[in-house]
Amino acid sequence: MLGLQLPTDPRWVNIVEKNIEEILTDHAYCEQKAASTAISLIVSFPEYTELVQEMVALVKEEISHFKMVHDKILERGWVMGRDRKDEYVIQVTQFFPKGGSRTIQLVHRLLYAALIEARSCERFRLLSEELEDKSLANFYRSLMVRVKPIITQCF
Repeated sequence: MLGLQLPTDPRWVNIVEKNIEEILTDHAYCEQKAASTAISLIVSFPEYTELVQEMVALVKEEISHFKMVHDKILERGWVMGRDRKDEYVIQVTQFFPKGGSRTIQLVHRLLYAALIEARSCERFRLLSEELEDKSLANFYRSLMVRVKPIITQCF
């Protein structure tokens, strides 16, 4: 359904369970970066009115997800850690060539953002089904249900 060639290895959840604080911090930054990407698209392509409208809605959604994740971090008595590079995102963005027309640049940015979002949705499903921490599993289920309609519009 999401168009991903390879699924995430289910054993990934075992790694997550041993590093919940780090994973929640990474997740918070991913939500923040998604909002920032949407803002960047607004700034870079203001002439595409429909795109701007969709990106405004996306900024609101992603920043609300950021707050939800940040609240989970605070509920557990933690503070958000520092951001770190995401190898998956680096590899995805390197797949797309640099340069080209503005339209090509826009398409590439939308495609890699959609791939990143699709992977997130897939991982939310895994977390919702496999985490032993049922509170956190339910949290990821609720995020997956919210994200799914947006993803299916892309594919």
